[in-house]
Amino acid sequence: MARVGGDGNKYPPVEFSQKYAAVLAPKGKLVSPKDVFEGEGAFDKDVEEKTRQAFKVTMKKLDKINVPVADEFKEDLERERLDQAVECFPNTMPKDLNTLLEKSKWTKPTKEVETWDHWWAMHEKVLKPLRKNAKHIHAWWEYTGRPDPGEEAILETLKRLVSGVLTHPVTIGKLVSEYTRRRKKNNPKSVHLVGTDRPEATMIYAGFYHEILASNPLNPIKLTLISPDQANQQLAKDCGPSTPMLINDRCKLTAWDGLYHDFWDKYINRERVEQPDIVIGIHPGLHAEGVYEYWEPTLELLLDKNVKTAFTVLSEEEYVQSLDRLDTLFCKYLYKGRNPFTSKHVKQTPHEPNLMWASNQYLIVFQGRTVDLKTMTMIEEPKVAKAAGNGNAEPDKDELDNAEEEFEKLLKESGD
Repeated sequence: MARVGGDGNKYPPVEFSQKYAAVLAPKGKLVSPKDVFEGEGAFDKDVEEKTRQAFKVTMKKLDKINVPVADEFKEDLERERLDQAVECFPNTMPKDLNTLLEKSKWTKPTKEVETWDHWWAMHEKVLKPLRKNAKHIHAWWEYTGRPDPGEEAILETLKRLVSGVLTHPVTIGKLVSEYTRRRKKNNPKSVHLVGTDRPEATMIYAGFYHEILASNPLNPIKLTLISPDQANQQLAKDCGPSTPMLINDRCKLTAWDGLYHDFWDKYINRERVEQPDIVIGIHPGLHAEGVYEYWEPTLELLLDKNVKTAFTVLSEEEYVQSLDRLDTLFCKYLYKGRNPFTSKHVKQTPHEPNLMWASNQYLIVFQGRTVDLKTMTMIEEPKVAKAAGNGNAEPDKDELDNAEEEFEKLLKESGD
C-alpha cells in the first residue's frame, strides 16, 4: 500500500522521487546536480529552477505532516524529518542489494552480532554504494532549502532506510539462531511464518532471505508462509506444502493459503508436514479488536502443543496491549522487550503524534503456559542440571565426592 500524507494524498517523497527521477537519476543511477545541469548536462536552467521549486514545495508538504511532539520524542521526529527528505531521492538503495548480501558472509558468530552496528561492521560491500549516494544527495541538499546536515548524517539516514528493508530477515534469522534447539550440521530447521502478507512476500521475491541463512550458517532452512492474505496466494499456488520450492541450495520455500490452526490440522496432525522448530509472526496485530478473534484458535493451539513462538510489534502501545492479550492465556515468556534489530527508520503516527513506531520494534517470545488449565495450578519448572560438555547432566560436588569415596572403597577391597 502506498504511504500517504496527513491530507490523504500520496506520500510526498514517493511522489517527488517518481516525478523527478529523470532529472536526479537520468540513467537509473543517482548523480550530482553538476552532472545534469553543467557542461554537457542533459537539462537547462529552466529545468533546474523547476526542480529547485519542486523540492521546496515537497519540504512544505512534509512540514505539514510532521506534527510537534513531546520533548522525549523530538529526536525521533528530527531523524524522521531528515529521513523523509532523503527519501525524496530516487534509487538510493543499491539495486543489487540482494546480490551484495548473498556475497557477504557473517564474519562473526551469530551470538556476537547483537546490534545493527555489529551487522554494518560485516557489510562493507553494502556501505560502499551508500557512501557514494550520500555524497550525491549532499550535493543536491541546497535545493531542499533545509539546513545542511552533513554527508555523514545523510549516510546514517541511508543506513536507517536499509534497516527498514532488512529488519524482517535479520530479526527472523536471529530468532531462529537463538530460540531453536541445536541440530547437527546440515540438518534443516523448519520455520513457520504465520499471518504473512506483502512484506514477507517481498522479502522472498527480493532475495533478502539470505540474511536468515547468513545468521544460521550450519543449517539449511525450510520457510513455510501461512496466511489467507492475497499477497500469499500466489506463493501458495507456486509452492504448496506438498511441492516445496528450492529457492537457494540452503533454503526451501512453501506456502499455504489459510489460517494456521487449519494448516496444522490438515498437514501436521496428519504427519504430511513436520512440526516447526519455531513459529514467527511479524506484526500480527493481536492488540486490535476484530483481529485477535482470528488469532485466538491459533494461539491456543501453539500453547497446547508447546511450540516455541515469537511475535513482533510496531510500537510500545501495541506491545503493552499485545501482552495484555497473551497474559489472559497464561503464556510462559522466554523474552519480551525491545528488539535490537528493529528498523531504525522510526515514523510518527499521523493520528497520534506522540506514538512513534518502527517495524519489529518489540519482540515477544513464548512457549507453553505457566498454568495447567485443567487444574488451574501453576506449572512447576523442572529442575534441570546444567549440561556438561559430553551432553550428559553435570553431577554436583556432593555426587563427585561420593563417587570418589566409592571408587577408593572398591580399590581397597580389590587389594584385600
